[in-house]
Amino acid sequence: MKNKQLISFILPAYHAQSFIYNNLNLFSKYCTEADFKSEIIVVNDGSTDKTNEAIQSFLKDKKNGTLIKYINLPENRGKGFAIKKGFELSEGQYIVFTDCDLPYSFKNIDDVVKKLVNKEANVVIACRMHRNSVYKIRSENLSYIYIRHTSGRIYNWLINFFTRVNIEDTQAGLKGFDRETAELVFSKLSIDGFSFDIELLVCSKENEKKISSVPIEFNYESEMSTISFVKQTFFMTSGLMKVFFKRMSGYYKK
Repeated sequence: MKNKQLISFILPAYHAQSFIYNNLNLFSKYCTEADFKSEIIVVNDGSTDKTNEAIQSFLKDKKNGTLIKYINLPENRGKGFAIKKGFELSEGQYIVFTDCDLPYSFKNIDDVVKKLVNKEANVVIACRMHRNSVYKIRSENLSYIYIRHTSGRIYNWLINFFTRVNIEDTQAGLKGFDRETAELVFSKLSIDGFSFDIELLVCSKENEKKISSVPIEFNYESEMSTISFVKQTFFMTSGLMKVFFKRMSGYYKK
């Protein structure tokens, strides 16, 4: 990659004590070896387990020169809020956020960065529905994945019906923005929780920002509980209606 511009990676974390140390090690190694400058911003979203201790331990042990900034929020506010706080601390020309359990490959992250740096789009998002996307699934999770996939398709239809974003997959946890677009969409962000992705994309679309998608290799390691799934669906539907009415009022236009 010819451009040596700074990429700000934001990693929100919640109850991640079992894997955050190892994953931060992997991510910092990736940044050190990548053909671009970068900073990692880790945001602990009020975890009540030992996520903070694990992150502090990693920062103490860190051996490479990757710049890592850390925000330890005193209470759980939601992924959208955590990423917004991370953005406020960022200095990069491009902002990329991804899940700290690393369900997406580093190649996928590379694809997002390259499209941004090459100015192919203002917003680049991972798309699990892309024809070239690949799923890695444990056999015991097949029934759950089928239900999750089917309900996701229905929900995505509702998102497109109410928002007109016309995007196949609004909820994938890997997204990137150029600085100007990020400043705009995060200034309009009003949802802290599950539907913040929709709000970011609707704001981008309403301001005629170019949105592009990349295929991904998605790793389904664990199954969400039924209670968590129902709770998430409720809050996402509520958030969708909030975005719908704000869009109709012209709130998202610059």
